[in-house]
Amino acid sequence: METLGVDLGTTNTVAAVGRQVLALGATRSVMPSVVAFLPNGTVHTGAVARRRRAIDVKNTIYSSKRIMGRLWDETETQEFRERYPFDMVEREGAPAFVTRAGEFKPKDVAAILLSTIHERVAAMASKLEIVITVPSGFSERQRFATLEAAGKARFANASLIEEPVSAARAYQGQLGRLERLGVYDLGGGTFDFAVLDCSGDEPRVLRSSSDMFLGGDDIDATITEWVATEVLKRHNWDLTNYPEVRDRLLHECERAKIRLSKWERVNLDLSRVDPELQSSASGEEPITLHREVLDELADKLVRRTFVTCDRVLREIGLQPDQLDAILLAGGSTHLPMVKRGVEAYFGKPGRDDLEPTEVVALGASRAPR
Repeated sequence: METLGVDLGTTNTVAAVGRQVLALGATRSVMPSVVAFLPNGTVHTGAVARRRRAIDVKNTIYSSKRIMGRLWDETETQEFRERYPFDMVEREGAPAFVTRAGEFKPKDVAAILLSTIHERVAAMASKLEIVITVPSGFSERQRFATLEAAGKARFANASLIEEPVSAARAYQGQLGRLERLGVYDLGGGTFDFAVLDCSGDEPRVLRSSSDMFLGGDDIDATITEWVATEVLKRHNWDLTNYPEVRDRLLHECERAKIRLSKWERVNLDLSRVDPELQSSASGEEPITLHREVLDELADKLVRRTFVTCDRVLREIGLQPDQLDAILLAGGSTHLPMVKRGVEAYFGKPGRDDLEPTEVVALGASRAPR
């Protein structure tokens, strides 16, 4: 029997069967962890739902994993409510989103995302075992909520594996004999760092810690603010006045950031953001984002990741260079400045032999029962 591994992420979700990553969209293996409730009663997930974030903010739910399994009065829930634009109420001591389709707890949103994956593998679902990844820091309540979501999505036989353990399993057989392994996971919404003991048959987390509100989304927001300021200075045109325009700008800045992983500079396509601005700025120099500027904008955020690393290593009495290898996970580790920072901090380059956005799902797809 094969294993379906699911990395149910804060920002994106990835799934793999038998070490083969599934296509969850038309051309992409990565599915945005977004659910949209449309006026006509239909429900969209993934990239299609992501496009409705700005035009229907109250009914397009994203980043809900941050508060899955948490109570209404927890600090994390209160911070989430302050940061995000959703209408929320307390139900049975837990937070719930209020949408036109009704009230949904975070685990219900997760169930809808997992149902999308179930549809993708429906023909072989009865022959699959499902393993869902969770952060090492997830409480028992959060883990139970994840399993409840799986049950609602008709994955009744689901089990859980910790994300850093899953990343380590993906590399099993490729790293030789190691004792202590670090997993540096910088995704879209959260940063996680864990140290694992790999001296036994199965990797074991010695200590881990997270920065719940630090990830690629924060880098995108910082770039967006810089670009909006540049446009305002050059053209006296405010791209942040309307939510739809700002969201398109955010998406364009994310695309630019990704391209800067390979190129030294990129021009932003303002026609994707605001056609009226593009028309008025015709013939003028485009807004160009250089890698050096990106490095400056993201520097403070990236340095924050090493504060978390410091804390984990201090608690177990290790120095950064005492780890045998560092595995990179999460799409934001593609950034050259992140790779440089990891190598400078740990004294060795991070391993990205396996695609960082897929490595956690790949490891889960080979997890033993």
